[in-house]
Amino acid sequence: MTRKLFPTSVVGSMPRPAFVRDLIMADPPLEAAEFKSKMDSAIRYVVALQEQAGLDVITDGEWRRKSYIGVIAELAEGFELGVNESDGRPWTTVVGKLSPKKPGFIAEEVRFLKSISDRLIKATLPAPALLGERMWDSEMSKDAYPTREEFVRDCVPILRREVELLIEAGANIIQIDDPHLCLFVDEEIRAKYEDPVGAMDFSVEMV
Repeated sequence: MTRKLFPTSVVGSMPRPAFVRDLIMADPPLEAAEFKSKMDSAIRYVVALQEQAGLDVITDGEWRRKSYIGVIAELAEGFELGVNESDGRPWTTVVGKLSPKKPGFIAEEVRFLKSISDRLIKATLPAPALLGERMWDSEMSKDAYPTREEFVRDCVPILRREVELLIEAGANIIQIDDPHLCLFVDEEIRAKYEDPVGAMDFSVEMV
């Protein structure tokens, strides 16, 4: 396949139609085999949308994931699902030391994509520092990780292993997202950090 100078792709997740949201939020949850069968059909649909639009690089829309950052809880033990007090949404917090749980969870997404499309395949992962910003809590996490930085450093080998498995699965592009970095342009955000430049440098270093 000839690669284009400026290949086209989606940047974030694809909007989830109601039937995909129903699959993910089913209560009680669907049996694993039924969920996989129905989600595979949904992924075929979102891949067809991207191909029909003429995109050069496709993803599965991140439709298999309950949340983007929460995918780390599929890869590692040590997390607890609770509720975000500010808005009532389900929220995952680190409460124990990380240990591998299901390496290859995201690599499975890539293998399925390669079985149904001949386009370039992109896989996405959250950056370690982003996980620290969203999933570390000064009270709930302190017994396992007294500091946010300690938690972030332990995320690195978990994510690195997934990158290795993504390469083995045939991912053409691996996108590591840290949207929190863009917030540092805001003076009010920077003021919340003792050393905002150091925090930015740390985020980049962990990638």
